[in-house]
Amino acid sequence: MANSLTAIELGLKTLSAVTARVNGQGPQIVSAGSSPLAGTDPESIRAALSQCGAEGLRAMLVLPRGQSILRDLELPEGSPEELVSMVRFQMERDLPLPLDQVRFSYIETGREGGKVRIQVAACPRDVIDPAIAALEGAGWKVSGATLSSYGLLALCPEGEPVVLVEVAAGEAEILVADGGRMLFSRTAPLPDGPSPDAIAEEIGRTLLAWSARAPGREVRRVLLAGEGPEAVALAADIGARLSRNVDPVGPGDLETAPAAGLCLGLLRGRLVPDLLHPPTALKKYHPTRNHRIIALSAAILLMLGVWSQVALADKRDALKQRQQKLGELEPKAAALLKTQQQTEIAHQWYRKRNLWVPTLTSLRKYVRTDNLWIASASFDDAGLVRIQGKTKDDSHVHALVTALTASGQFEDVNNHGSHQNSDKGDYKRDFSLTAHLKGSRPVAPAAGKPVAPRKK
Repeated sequence: MANSLTAIELGLKTLSAVTARVNGQGPQIVSAGSSPLAGTDPESIRAALSQCGAEGLRAMLVLPRGQSILRDLELPEGSPEELVSMVRFQMERDLPLPLDQVRFSYIETGREGGKVRIQVAACPRDVIDPAIAALEGAGWKVSGATLSSYGLLALCPEGEPVVLVEVAAGEAEILVADGGRMLFSRTAPLPDGPSPDAIAEEIGRTLLAWSARAPGREVRRVLLAGEGPEAVALAADIGARLSRNVDPVGPGDLETAPAAGLCLGLLRGRLVPDLLHPPTALKKYHPTRNHRIIALSAAILLMLGVWSQVALADKRDALKQRQQKLGELEPKAAALLKTQQQTEIAHQWYRKRNLWVPTLTSLRKYVRTDNLWIASASFDDAGLVRIQGKTKDDSHVHALVTALTASGQFEDVNNHGSHQNSDKGDYKRDFSLTAHLKGSRPVAPAAGKPVAPRKK
C-alpha cells in the first residue's frame, strides 16, 4: 500500500485536490483545497492546482457521478476470467454506447446462493480521456480514475443504512448505502449553487424512489458530505425543510469531501473500480490436438528407445563373443554398421522431439499478453515453428522477433507481416511468424567405412 495519495476531482466549474499520507496514527489529510476552474486546458488546471496547494506529481482522477454510469449486475459464480467475459458481455448489451467508446471497470460486492454481485462503473472516453490529457499536460501523472460515489461511500458509517448527500462540482449526488455497500445512487444539477430548498427536494425524491425500490427498508439517517461552519449551516437548513436531522460528515469541506473520502478509503485498503486498470482475463496457453499427438508420439518413441537400449544391452555380450568372426563376415559387419547409423539418426530425431518442451516454455516467457497474444502455433518434423496471433501494433511483433532471436533457441526468425482485422478490442492486427528450432534441421550421416577384421 502506498504511503501517500493525491485525489483530484475535476468538475465542470471547480477543481478540488486532496493529499493524504499514512503516519503512525494511520491515514491523515495533509492538504485539501478547491478552486474555480477557468477551463479544462492544461494551463487553467495548473493554476487551479497551485491555488489548491496540491502536493506530488501523481494523482487519482475523481470523475463527477453525473458524467458517468453505474450498473449493478448479478451473475453466476465463476473464475476471474469467466467473470471478466460475463461482465463484458452484459455491458455490451446494457451500455448506451459501443464498448470501445467507454472505459469501464468493476468490483465484486458480495456472493450468495451461487450468485456474485458486481458493480460496474463506466465513463465515455470523450469525457475521461480529455481530462487525463489535460492533467498530464499540466505536469501530473494520472495513476488511476474512479467516480466520486466511491469517495462518498468511504465517508459512510458502518452498521445502519444512510442517505449521503454531496453538493460539490455543481451537482447534488445522493446515494443510499448500507454496510459499506452502495445500494442506490442518483444525481441532480444545481445550477443556482447548493440551495437548501433544491437539495431538500432532491433528497425527498431519492427517499421516495428508494421506498418504491426496496419496500420496508426505511432509511432514517441523512448525512451531508463535508464539515466546517458552511457545512453545518447547510445541513441545518436542509434538515429544517425535511423535518429531520441532517448531520455533516467529514473529512473535507463541501467541495473536497469526496476526494478526501477517496484518499482515506484507498489508503485503508478499500477497493474501488479503477477505470484505467480494469480486471482482465489472462490469455492462457492451451495445447492443441496436434500438440497432444506430438507428445504421444514422443512418448512412444521414448518407450521404443528404452526397449531398444535394453535389447542392445542383452546382446552386447553376444556381440563381443562374435567380434572375432567379423573378419570372416565383413559384408555382415558393414550391414550392421549401417544399422547402427540409422539407429543413431532415430535417436537424434527423438532427442529433438524433446526440445519442443523448452520451445513452448520459451514462447510462454517472451509473449507479453498485454501487448499481443498467440492464436495458434504449429510445429513440424523439420523443426519449423509457425506462429499466428493478434497484436495492438507492429512494434510488439518486432519486439517478439527480437526476443525469440535473442533467446538462442531459434534461428531464421521471420516476420511475415501483419494486417488489420475486424476485432472490436485493442488487438487490431493479425500477424504471422516462422522460425526454425536451433539445431533441429536433420544432418546427413557421414558415409561409414567397413570395419577391418581383427588380426589374430
